[in-house]
Formats: sequence, structure tokens, C-alpha cells
Amino acid sequence: MIGPDGVGKSSLLALIAGARRLQQGRVLVLDGDMADAAHRRQVCPRIAYMPQGLGKNLYPTLTVFENLDFFGRLFGQDAEERQQRITDLTRSTGLATFIERPAGKLSGGMKQKLGLCCALIHDPDLLILDEPTTGVDPLARNQFWELIARIRANRPQMSVLVATAYMDEAQRFDWLVAMDEGRVLATGTPTELLTSTASDDLEAAFIALLPEEKRRDHRALVIPPRQQSEGQPDIAIEAHDLTLRFGDFVAVDKVSFRIERGEIFGFLGSNGCGKTTTMKMLTGLLPASEGEAFLFGQPVDPRDIDTRRRVGYMSQAFSLYGELSVVQNLELHARLFHIPADQRAGRVREMLTRFGLESLAGSLPADLPLGVRQRLSLAVAVIHKPEILILDEPTSGVDPIARDGFWKLLVELSREDGVTIFISTHFMNEALRCDRMSMMHAGRVLDSDSPRALMARRGLPTLEQTFIAYLQDATAEQTPTEAAPQTPRSGPPAGNAALQSRFSLQRLLSYSGREAMELRRDPIRATLALLGTLMLMFIMGYGINLDVENLTYAVLDRDQTTTSQAYTQNIAGSRYFSEQAPLHDYDELERRMRSGEISLAVEIPPNFGRDLKRGSQPEVGFWIDGAMPMRADTIKGYVQGIHVSYLQQLAREASQNAATSQVDIALRYRYNPDVQSLPAMVPAVIPLLLMLIPAMLTALGVVREKEL
Repeated sequence: MIGPDGVGKSSLLALIAGARRLQQGRVLVLDGDMADAAHRRQVCPRIAYMPQGLGKNLYPTLTVFENLDFFGRLFGQDAEERQQRITDLTRSTGLATFIERPAGKLSGGMKQKLGLCCALIHDPDLLILDEPTTGVDPLARNQFWELIARIRANRPQMSVLVATAYMDEAQRFDWLVAMDEGRVLATGTPTELLTSTASDDLEAAFIALLPEEKRRDHRALVIPPRQQSEGQPDIAIEAHDLTLRFGDFVAVDKVSFRIERGEIFGFLGSNGCGKTTTMKMLTGLLPASEGEAFLFGQPVDPRDIDTRRRVGYMSQAFSLYGELSVVQNLELHARLFHIPADQRAGRVREMLTRFGLESLAGSLPADLPLGVRQRLSLAVAVIHKPEILILDEPTSGVDPIARDGFWKLLVELSREDGVTIFISTHFMNEALRCDRMSMMHAGRVLDSDSPRALMARRGLPTLEQTFIAYLQDATAEQTPTEAAPQTPRSGPPAGNAALQSRFSLQRLLSYSGREAMELRRDPIRATLALLGTLMLMFIMGYGINLDVENLTYAVLDRDQTTTSQAYTQNIAGSRYFSEQAPLHDYDELERRMRSGEISLAVEIPPNFGRDLKRGSQPEVGFWIDGAMPMRADTIKGYVQGIHVSYLQQLAREASQNAATSQVDIALRYRYNPDVQSLPAMVPAVIPLLLMLIPAMLTALGVVREKEL
């Protein structure tokens, strides 16, 4: 399956693998319809699916052996068979010496090989590889396909489906399916596609297969030679022994180069080799641990805004705001770069025209094709007319026509406007378009010169072969001779019946064992699982308290008699209240309650004692802070209880018989005699947390599996 990102290759492979539900049509895989659930359960154990992205089917905290052992357990293999297969696979792929290394610490090429071993642990009949070589260096890519060829020679009954955006590696496949916008453009052998389109290479053949409206205005890209400056060259970017460390890890190691003004300078290397880190040091986004970097002869200083305004930077992730339209993105960046207000509208119109965005000015970035989003990102990066443009893998995943159109804009900026362009890439045909380039591997620059000069220096016909030769000289690890795995297939895989069932105890135990191993190596998850319940018990149990005690209150006593004082003493004797200085008027009551000094104000009216003795019913005012309704209701209950208790006391003292029943009911609370919320709530919180923590960990595990 050949084509750029977003044309449907991965979706089609997922349908074939049974990982996605089919909406219309039929997919026949291994003599059956994948829409049939029974057939899917029967054939999925015979399919190996390696998803897109380095190490996506691996568990980074597990070692090479533990990853392979886990997949062997999933397919029902016993200990002896697992050990035999793991030994065979690791020896054949050169991973035997790294058997105890965590998968997360492997290089990109070794992650590829381990992912392939995990896919082949059960001898599948169908191997599906979704862009398995994207982002790795040419040497690792070449070794990967040589390994696949040896495996196929040993197991000719196994079919292999591959999705790729690299046209050069598609040349080695038996049969090709060219795709665009979810449709099949053509099928056939590489030779048939080249012959039918009268093309010299597959990239040109793919362009010829595209619909007429897409390729109507396409022309072969021609890069005019750069005019050499007379006398001393004008240096725009310079690096001397640039080094960056993250702890003990050296991301960039003594990188040195010089880039002349107006030059297109390429940075060629695989993902993770240090290209992006170097670019961030040149823009001041990351401070260098050692060495020096200069822009226009001035040391790179993150605080030097004037120098940084002369630089445009386009990162790997598109630097666009999804909620803003095309024109709004341009206007925002014009303001951010302090373009004068009277020039902004003209500059925005200029960018829309130059980059072919006029008809899309009101569209959102998410609604644009990948190639158009790329042009918009470039327009945003150059709206302030920088003298240096730094581009970090700007054409990854786009179709050849959009890539050529993007390069046409770069050539115009370089040759007509004199902009210095520093571009990183892992496409060989793009590196060939640069005036000069540096080849980078494992944080080091291997060599720098023009592409033709580098090929001549090695005496090799292509840049890919030249890069591979440099990589072979630079690598410190001696890769052992690899051979195809020799494990014979005898009948259906072990445990096949269990794999076809909806529930398998063996699979459940396999996942549980893997989670336990990951838990032991992840202190954060281990702490959450083991100490989280205890910590949450204290936090939730002792932090949630519905008891309302030590409420501050003050009295506005307008009676000032022994009776009114006795009434207020009844409140002061309660553990629920804390008496403050008395009030003198309403203004003071309002001020102190508004400031939060008191939560309750008690107003005793004039003649309270006299009216009470006469048998009247004087009204006592209680002013409650209602900012917290639940607490206010609790205070109201306290006050009513204290008031009733006081009236009952008065009745007893006056020998007045209140209406009573023949039976006195005395309440006694067992286990929680003081009716406090803590003893009541904490025991209930514990079982809730015991259910909550495992549920959280289970959800985390399920989500991670879904992401993989």
C-alpha cells in the first residue's frame, strides 16, 4: 500500500486485521468474511499486526525477553516452547545480546526488530506491517527488509501486507496498491506501474496516477544554482562543539557546522538522532550544555529578542491555532511579531497570495489538506520576513505534489529573497535538493558537504548508499550475523482454542502478570496502587467533616438583665459555640458578620426577662451567616435545640408541668455516642476506596491497550 499520510492505508490494514468494524462491502481474509464474528475469532490468532509508530506494540518498561514472553503467553505457548522461540528469534535478529534491556531504551532499528519478533512469535499466516520503517535511518531500514526477506524464504506460505510512504522501498515489493483519498488508483508490480506511466521511478509514477485536477499544474522541480558571494562568505548560522545533555544522556555531542547566508542547508538523520534538539538550541528554546552557537555573528541569547525576530521557525507539529481561521492565524502572528499596524493587512494579503491561500482564508486549519496546512505553517513562519528560516521535517507525510510545491516556495525564498534555510529531513530525495547538508547519527555530525561531494567522497551512486556507508563506519555496535528464524510450524498454534473463545483465563493471567511487572518498575503507579488507598483514606476520611463546632457568635443584649444573661450563658456552655465580644448596634452586627468574624448573632429584645416572667412569648432574633447553606442549616438546628432546652429548664424551675407522656424515652448512641461524622464516615470510605483504586488502575490499563 503506497501513498502519503491520510489516504486510508492504515484504515484499510486495520479492517483486514479485524481491528476495525466494517461499515459497507466485504473483506475476505484467510478464506472468510471479516464481518463474521465467528470467523474473526478463528483467524485473528493467525494474523500478526504491527501498528504504525516505532515500538507501538511494545511495553517500554519490560525487557526484550519479557515483551516476547508476554506475547508467547497470550498465544497459549508453554514455557519450553516460549523459550525455544524467544532464543531463535533473538538470535536471528541480533537481539540476543540485548535480551535484558528495556524496550524503551532500544534504538529505533532494534525497536523495529523487537516489534517484528513479537508479531512472529506465533508463526502467523498473515503479517501486516503499517509503515514499519518510518523515521529510522537507512541502515536500519535496509537491515529490516533483509530480515523480512530471509523470513519469507524460510516460510513461503506467509503473506506480508505493508503500508509505506517511502517510494524507494516500495520498489522491492511483489505487488503494489497505490492509494489516494481512500481510493485505489492502480495495482500491479512495480515494473508494471513504471511501464504503464512511462516513469523512471515510483514517485513519478505515483504523480502520474493521481487525478488530472491534482497534477494539472505540477511541474518537475528545478533548483537553480546559488550565486556564490565574492570574497569572504557571509555566515548566517554557526555552531562550535554544540553539546546538550539531559542527565547522563548526551542528546547532541559536539556538533559543528557553518551555514552561509541564502543557502539551503539540510540536516539528514533518523528520528531521535538530535536534529530537533540542535535546532531548538539555535533558536534559543534550549540552552546548550557546552559549545557556542551564533546567528549573524551574535551568540544565541534567548533574551535577545531583536536577533530572534530575524529567525522563522516551523516545528514538526504544525504551529497553528485550530480554533482560528487561516487569515486569523496570519493576523495573530503578525501581531506577535510586532509588525506595524499600518502594514499588517498588506502583509497578510501578501502571504495569502504568495502561498495560494486566498480561497481558503476563512477555513479552519483542521479542515485543510495536509499539504495546504503545511503551506499555511510556512506562511506563518515567514510573515515577519525573517532572514533565517529553520524547518523541522516540514514535509513528513505529504504527497509528492504537495512536497514539490512546498520546495518551490523554499527555493523562491532562498534564491529571490536571500533567506537562509536550515531544513531537517529523513527523505533522501529532499536532501539531494539542498546546497549543502550534514549527516547526523546518535547526536553526532558524521560529515558535511554538498550531496554530490559526499557521494563522490565515498564513490557511491546514491545518497542512501552513501549515508549507509557513513552509518556503518560510525556505529560502535557490531551487529551479529542474522538468519531467518528456524522454528518450524507444526499445526495450529498452541492454545488456539482458548484464543478463539470470548474469555480466556490464560490471557487474563498473562495481562495480570504483565501489569504486575510494569507496576514493580513504575514507582508512581506502584505508589498509587499500594499507598494510594491508605493516603486517600486519611485525606478523604479526615478531610470530610460535617461536624460544625467552635462557631463564633456575639450577643446584642438590649435587656441587660439576669434573665437575658442566663439565656446567653446557656449558649456559651455549648461546645458548638465560641463567644466573642458583645455587639452594641446593628451597624456593628452587619460589619462583623460581613467580615466573617462571627457566624451567628443573638439579639435579645428589651424587656425580655419581664415578658418571660409574665408568661408572654418574647421573640429572640438569631442572625445566621448563610454563605454556606449546609452549615447554616446545622447552626439553625443547634440554636433551636438550645432554645428548647432553655424553655424546658425554665418550666422545671417554675414547677410548671409540661405535657409529658407516661413513658420517658432516653436516647443513647452506641459506637458513636457524640454523634460525630468522622467515626461514621471513615469506615464507609475504606471499602469505597478499595473499589476505586483497582478500578482506576484497570481503566488505565484498558486505555493504554486501546491506545496501542
